[in-house]
Amino acid sequence: MIAREDLRAMQRLAQESWRRQPTHVDVTVGELAYAWGVQNADYSAEWQHRVWADAERCLAWAWLFLPGTLEWQVHPDHPDALDDVLDWFEAETEGVRRKTTVRAANRDAIDRLERRGFVRNEGAPWMRLNQRDLAEIEDPRLPDGFRLRTMRELNHDVAARVRVHQASWREFGTRVTDVTYPRVMGTWPYRDDLDLVVQGPGGRLAAFALVWYDDANRVGELEPVGTDPRFRRQGLGRAVNLFGLQRLRDVGATHAIVGCRGDDGYPAPRHLYESVGFSAISRQYRYEKSE
Repeated sequence: MIAREDLRAMQRLAQESWRRQPTHVDVTVGELAYAWGVQNADYSAEWQHRVWADAERCLAWAWLFLPGTLEWQVHPDHPDALDDVLDWFEAETEGVRRKTTVRAANRDAIDRLERRGFVRNEGAPWMRLNQRDLAEIEDPRLPDGFRLRTMRELNHDVAARVRVHQASWREFGTRVTDVTYPRVMGTWPYRDDLDLVVQGPGGRLAAFALVWYDDANRVGELEPVGTDPRFRRQGLGRAVNLFGLQRLRDVGATHAIVGCRGDDGYPAPRHLYESVGFSAISRQYRYEKSE
């Protein structure tokens, strides 16, 4: 299990890395918070982690999803810490195929991976990170009978919030439940005024966008977003995204980011985010190594 203090150290490194080298960041503050909240207590047997730190700051972290998938980050001032991360990764995963990702702009990390025998998988699905400024935001539009709400306005109705998430993500699989979602809500930097939903006729929730705000960098992230299949093709996803951008601007953000598949295997989210003004700033490469 990752302790809360380790998570905060990992998030501080993500914040510092974003401030210094945003095109190198592969796991963001919001992604760390969401993954930790959903998975930390119930699924910790499926992964391991390690944090490298000096007296003042986190220099690197590694999150290993068994049997052999690694997420990681190293401090911009300590690129050689990646060698320590990879030493640990290889020691913990003997006899399995190892997989990790790296941002295309991070040439130093790519060189270190390739020197160790990791090979780029050109055919693997990959994620791209998108960004837009918040200077001008289109007003969201909804069909009659629908309205935009926050979890604060819904008095923290966890059961309804979980139902819309499960319906939206059922085709992909999800670990959001009535037990795990309250832990997401208790994870920094969650805010109930940035947990956004579309409420339909009769009060049923039809779509959602969970927004995380990194106030140190004045950047917000949409992670995750979804629409119940019974309500798709009505513009609800677009509306809740625009609502999220407006709410971020209201709390002081200057930019917003969101991740999505960059390959053509699942293009719908990419088209949605482009329709509300996002454009790509970085992409992943998948690297793999057989024993």
